[in-house]
Amino acid sequence: MKDQSISIYDDYVDDEYVVKEGEGFFSPFTFLCSVLVLILFGFISVFSATMDRAILEEVPFYSYLGKTILGCFLGLGLGALTYIIPKKVLKYIHFITIPISIVLLLLSKYISSLSFLSSSGGVFALFSIIYLISWGVPFVEGKERKGFPLLALIPFCILYISFVGYTAGLGWYILSLVVIVASASQFEVGKGYLFFFAISGLIILVMLVAMIPSLFFDVSSSILPVNDSSLYKKDLMVSRMAIRDGGLSGSGLGQGLYKLGALETPHIEYIFATVYEETGLIGLFIILVPTIFIMVVGVRTANRARVKGSHSLSSIVIGGTILIVFSILLNILHTMGLNPFGGMILPFFSYDPISEGVLMFMSVVLYRIIYKEGRPKDELE
Repeated sequence: MKDQSISIYDDYVDDEYVVKEGEGFFSPFTFLCSVLVLILFGFISVFSATMDRAILEEVPFYSYLGKTILGCFLGLGLGALTYIIPKKVLKYIHFITIPISIVLLLLSKYISSLSFLSSSGGVFALFSIIYLISWGVPFVEGKERKGFPLLALIPFCILYISFVGYTAGLGWYILSLVVIVASASQFEVGKGYLFFFAISGLIILVMLVAMIPSLFFDVSSSILPVNDSSLYKKDLMVSRMAIRDGGLSGSGLGQGLYKLGALETPHIEYIFATVYEETGLIGLFIILVPTIFIMVVGVRTANRARVKGSHSLSSIVIGGTILIVFSILLNILHTMGLNPFGGMILPFFSYDPISEGVLMFMSVVLYRIIYKEGRPKDELE
């Protein structure tokens, strides 16, 4: 093992050696800066996408932005509480968030005026799944047939994510499936169990699309040829036009036209179309670079925690990382017309104060784990 000073951030650990890259480029500071860039750019984008809407609704032009900032600070404050709440209490948080997600999704599905809560319910559901899998780690570790106890969670997980997909959109279903498989893989669960769950999830997906007309229309209208305008999803057609017009540098912040009525949700599901129209390829670059950094730091931290035997923390890190990174990728791909599974929001950008709070809470949790897992115990003490 290489002998290096513990004052330098322990950037990566595996079974044989420790590599410390300079002052730790892929460090907690890198993660923090990446999240801050996305949040600040998201604030600007929300303000641009909602200013005209707020004026038409005869509310202060900063109304939407103010609510987003409020949700962000609320999540930040609750996340800060994790520094004083005992771990043995925090690991049961999913018993609270799962009922919350179910209530939000039911309200969004059956009360039309509250349909905007679907994304909030989706984010809460993903957050709950991450902690549910982490909670199940002790029931798997130390067993000869690793993963067998996980079978008790599979029926519930299948029903839960099917409900999420039905009420919030199949994009959330796909993301939930990926989160469960990735998180469970962090504590060396048998590959056969993971394969069984993944195949079961895909079969359920096909059944949902085939049996529920609304879900079939959402998928089919996203993949039909563009020239069949009578059957194509209107917002998806318009979002493609906005992205096409964005070009390299866009029309300028606040100068977008498609948000003025052509798009029904230019500030929620299709906010990326507004962002690209106004900032172009430069805006996409500003989003993707921090996202890549978050993914790299998250994967390296999950690997480090797993090597140290902290499988529960490893599953939380990889789950939280996927929640942020894959949500961004799936939303962008759907807005471009390359992903037929919609319903996803763009993390840190879409207007949704509740989701913003949950994502900020998750970011604080990830930062805390990244910081602790990268330093020896004697340095932390």
